[in-house]
Amino acid sequence: MTKKRWELEDFIEQNQRRVYYQMARLQIGEREGDYFQEGLVAMWRAYENYNPDKGPLATYMNFQIRNRLVDVLRQSIVERKYFEQLSIQYKGETYSGNYMDGNKIPSEKEGGFNPEEIIAQKNENDFFKLTAILTEKQKIWFSYAIIEGLSNQEIAEKEQVSIEAVKSWAKSAKRKLRSVDWGRT
Repeated sequence: MTKKRWELEDFIEQNQRRVYYQMARLQIGEREGDYFQEGLVAMWRAYENYNPDKGPLATYMNFQIRNRLVDVLRQSIVERKYFEQLSIQYKGETYSGNYMDGNKIPSEKEGGFNPEEIIAQKNENDFFKLTAILTEKQKIWFSYAIIEGLSNQEIAEKEQVSIEAVKSWAKSAKRKLRSVDWGRT
């Protein structure tokens, strides 16, 4: 059995309902935003990686779309919680006159108020604290898998190593991260 080669536009036009269907199943109301785009990318990747001997293309695409949308939903929930916590912390520190990292947080009235810079600095500090216990290879896996959301296969291709090596990095990194006492970090 051979694969039919489609142009991207034709492929999207004929199969975009699959993305809408999976979005409806997951109760995602947004029609043309980030979730839809993620679903389209997952659908195209499923088409590109499809092996006809493994089963029907439609089933494989539906599976890949749903899994990618669930991943994006989980990631957005974590990000939303993080930014809510950061906002509460920022308000508490700003209004109480507390200091952060030895420097007073500038208020809007004082000028120099840029929440994106504060968030970027906080994210970078958190990343370094979190990955301090990891080896260089484990940090590579953490950055690609956790932060960028790449699969082990994609990491292996980028780093030009075997997928078993990437799995090994992931396993040992997860083990180290589980052993951290998060209450004191």
